[in-house]
Amino acid sequence: MEVDFILGDHEVAIEVKSTSNVQSHHQKGLKGFSEEYSVKKLIVVSCDPTERKIGDITVMPWKIFLDRLWAGEIL
Repeated sequence: MEVDFILGDHEVAIEVKSTSNVQSHHQKGLKGFSEEYSVKKLIVVSCDPTERKIGDITVMPWKIFLDRLWAGEIL
């Protein structure tokens, strides 16, 4: 199990992918992490054109992610 970033006390797990079409195989690390820890948010940051949900995982375009992170809305 591997994720790219963890914020807070395992509150937010973030995976970063360069793809513009996140699919289920891009989420393996987040799913494994969420089985081990109580996580409030699971996020894949990518080049996808729009934000969307895949189950309990949010796929977020990198610019939206950075705007929300800097605004204090991620944690």
